[in-house]
Amino acid sequence: MRKHLVYRLFLSFVFVGTSSTLWSQEKTSEIILPEKVQKLLERKKELNLEQFNSQYYAIQLYYGDYNAVTEVLNKFKGDFPDWETELTFETPNYKVRVGRFKNLNIANQKLEEIRKVYPNAFILEPNNL
Repeated sequence: MRKHLVYRLFLSFVFVGTSSTLWSQEKTSEIILPEKVQKLLERKKELNLEQFNSQYYAIQLYYGDYNAVTEVLNKFKGDFPDWETELTFETPNYKVRVGRFKNLNIANQKLEEIRKVYPNAFILEPNNL
């Protein structure tokens, strides 16, 4: 009796093991998109990339008249020569902004480094640039 039970269990395992491969389906599908849809998807990817690249944190060092701002900008370039700097104008002030940080934590670390020389510096969030 026991031998008969072991034999049945063995056959059950063999059947279950082979049946999964016998009844399973294997088919790969290729989706063919119309050319216009493909172009729209490509354009959407480009727009998403542009938006991602335009969203960054920056540090504003100073704002004021052109002479004062250029003086701060030149001093900063001397103190931190490897940093990306930008001089912008928003009525009625010129502004000195530095860095392009995707991560707020890194921007905060860099701000602490800059505040040793420029104590009034602050972080600008992406939607405020």
